[in-house]
Amino acid sequence: MKATIQPITDTNKEQFENLFNYYLYELSAYSQEDVGTKGIYEMEDISPYYRDERLHPYFITFNGKIVGFILVTSPPYVAQEVDYSVQELFVLPKYRGTNIAKDAVMQILKLHSGRYEVGMFKSNVKAVKFWTKLIAALEIPVSAEDGVTEVQGKVLQTAGMKFTVA
Repeated sequence: MKATIQPITDTNKEQFENLFNYYLYELSAYSQEDVGTKGIYEMEDISPYYRDERLHPYFITFNGKIVGFILVTSPPYVAQEVDYSVQELFVLPKYRGTNIAKDAVMQILKLHSGRYEVGMFKSNVKAVKFWTKLIAALEIPVSAEDGVTEVQGKVLQTAGMKFTVA
């Protein structure tokens, strides 16, 4: 059975917020962020993801269970020459290496065709490898660029890719 995507809405926001905090924990290996005073990762308001129609949040499900999420943005939340950006892609550790992330991304690309941008921390070798392999399998041109971002006062290296899906 393949993974499926299911829209995140106001009715399942608690599940999303809980899973997002676990995602921040996983991401902290690359972002170098610390937990807040309450012992959880302090996150910005993520409610626009399930309230703003220009944002496209989806749970990734497998065998009826939520196993991750994929968050896609569109204008005005992306660069001028971009139609969509995969802002976040997260799959629980138990389900990694099973093509679940690939299945979810392929569904997103079919649902939202256009000019894409993805970015990740350069130190997240698994993410860089995942996106490089996936785009190569699509046999489409890709433009790669390195950059930097600042997180809690630390400057971190990033890798970005731009590509178009018809």
